[in-house]
Amino acid sequence: MNRAQDPDLSAAQMQLLWVGNNEKEFAYLRDVLTRSGEGRLGLDRVRSPEEALQRLNQTTYDLLLCDYKPGDGMALRLLHEIRKDGPGAPVIFLSDHVDQIAVDAAIKAGASDCLQTSNLNESSIARAIRYAIDVYCKERQRQKAEDTVRKLWRAVEQSADLVIITDRGGVIEYVNPAFEALTGYSRDESVGRTPRILKSDQQTANLYQELWETILAGNVFRGVLVNRKKNGQIFYAEKTITPLRDTDGAITHFISNDRDITERRRLESQLQQAQKMDAIGRLAGGVAHDFNNLLMVISAYAELMLDSLGSEHPLRRNVQEIMTASHGLRTSPGNCSPLAASRCNLCSSWI
Repeated sequence: MNRAQDPDLSAAQMQLLWVGNNEKEFAYLRDVLTRSGEGRLGLDRVRSPEEALQRLNQTTYDLLLCDYKPGDGMALRLLHEIRKDGPGAPVIFLSDHVDQIAVDAAIKAGASDCLQTSNLNESSIARAIRYAIDVYCKERQRQKAEDTVRKLWRAVEQSADLVIITDRGGVIEYVNPAFEALTGYSRDESVGRTPRILKSDQQTANLYQELWETILAGNVFRGVLVNRKKNGQIFYAEKTITPLRDTDGAITHFISNDRDITERRRLESQLQQAQKMDAIGRLAGGVAHDFNNLLMVISAYAELMLDSLGSEHPLRRNVQEIMTASHGLRTSPGNCSPLAASRCNLCSSWI
């Protein structure tokens, strides 16, 4: 035989499993695989589907070779169990008599191929194994791609942030449940319209112009927008808009990811107001301290003047008024100056 044209099965170690009880066919197949695989094709054997399933739970095989007769329920049952939870390892049916009906039935059941044992040689078995492995790998790649798409879909659907997908013209094609919950607009109400349904008229036209110039140039836009819900309430959104390109690099869609920061902005505003009031209070306290120092000087001089005046002196009454006024400004109930008390009241009103 011309082995130069056979598919190369000696590049990697492969483990095969034979399912059947025909001793002669097993011996022949093992001999063919030994020659074609140059010792790199390992072959194990089980006699029934039950044994095969037990072995598959313990060992990973690259390929199954299953003895098959047209209408054989054993082989079809094994194939069904293998395919129940996914693609599973590829399966090749081997039969004494193979016609188109048998091949069609095997392929329809999920087998990779159906070969006639009497025609088996190194070339045919190598081609069949390579084809089965290639089909299996492609199926696994397709399944992984589908799993990835499903994960991405669930991630977007279950995201706490608002996700909006628009076409290049800004027409909404998709919104996730978080968008519906926050804005009050359902998916049916949003799709086919533009994000202008959230416009609050609290931003300048320059901001929207900058937004469009940025994303149409292929860059990512980041900013904070003030939007309006369906019920008229205002909310702040930390927005990121990313252009989506096709295989040719042309922008086809935009993906907007918005995070509701309304509560954060409210807390920041309260903090800024509290800091402002604290600064005003500190200023008032400083003024009160300096003013008290001046009152102490005035009060001291008034006491000295009062001591130097006789009891009948006409200015004595005026000096006493000065002392009473200075003492009244310096102290109040609770030994707190009026200025300090006003500072305390001013700050407490914002706590």
